[in-house]
Amino acid sequence: MTGMNSNAWRIGPVSIPFPTVMAPIAGGTDAPFRRIVMEQGAGLTVSELISANALVRDSKRTMEMLPDADEPRPVATQLFGGEPEVVAEAAAMVDALDRCDLIDLNYGCPVKKVTKCGAGAALLKDPLRAGELVRQVVAAVKRPVTAKIRIGWDFQSVQAVDMARRLADAGAAAIAIHGRTASQGYGGRADWQVIEQAARAVAVPVIGNGDITTPEEGVARLRDHGCAAVMIGRGALGNPWIFDRINRLLAGKEAPPPPPEQVRDGILRHLGLMAGRYGDGLGARLMRAHFAYYARGFRGAARLRKELNGVATIAAQGALIVRFFEETEREEAGPEAA
Repeated sequence: MTGMNSNAWRIGPVSIPFPTVMAPIAGGTDAPFRRIVMEQGAGLTVSELISANALVRDSKRTMEMLPDADEPRPVATQLFGGEPEVVAEAAAMVDALDRCDLIDLNYGCPVKKVTKCGAGAALLKDPLRAGELVRQVVAAVKRPVTAKIRIGWDFQSVQAVDMARRLADAGAAAIAIHGRTASQGYGGRADWQVIEQAARAVAVPVIGNGDITTPEEGVARLRDHGCAAVMIGRGALGNPWIFDRINRLLAGKEAPPPPPEQVRDGILRHLGLMAGRYGDGLGARLMRAHFAYYARGFRGAARLRKELNGVATIAAQGALIVRFFEETEREEAGPEAA
């Protein structure tokens, strides 16, 4: 991880060393991957989306999604729910566990099973309840409370500026804004002009999110749109090095793509963390989703993914990774290296 921290910033009393945040991604940003990106220079990570209702009902699986007591900090726990009283109760439970630095409220998830319960992006259509939810959670916890929103429910209701003001007035210590509407899902392009308008309208830090896939894009968004930090989601899957590269560019240093051996070692590190967290069999199954991202850009990636998906243990996957990079190195070295 890079040691540069001249771009440190704060959310309330929480000091964050770098202006980069790993976005919460269901099935992607679990504890092993959060640790990976923190090792690669992310300033802050966020848990996967956690149901306040399930937490209050003492769901074992939901409890296991909370940040680990020993994982790198700072980390936020993200909750979703449509009932302010229930979310506040869940937030108080999280606060008491002392496993995170921030409690983040999700007002951006467009998935139907979330919105049909009046949670996630559905709260964009109910600004009064959205504000009340923040107020009740702020009153229930000691940690700073943040919120993640989209620019609106659809293009006829783009109200990110008004929503950001409302949530900040209700006590939100920072606001992350995904530059798409809920109706866009993950298609189309993020509107960074709306993000910038909201960032300049509130006194609390705004974190911009959407379409950052290269370190150069991350730096440009930071410099041009008034945000305290950028949040990276799909652009970091299979590419945790993007955080360190952004930090290097911000420090005026060169930030080349990682060499193949660094990618290999990063994948092997990820495999080891997955085995430690989930065990050999489940860890191997869960890693399959990450391989599709790690393999992007490598010749023979389709064959590698097929082979990786055909083995059932972390050890076997690791052996395939080592062999693949050895073969790639020989091919690049040419006949004289054979």
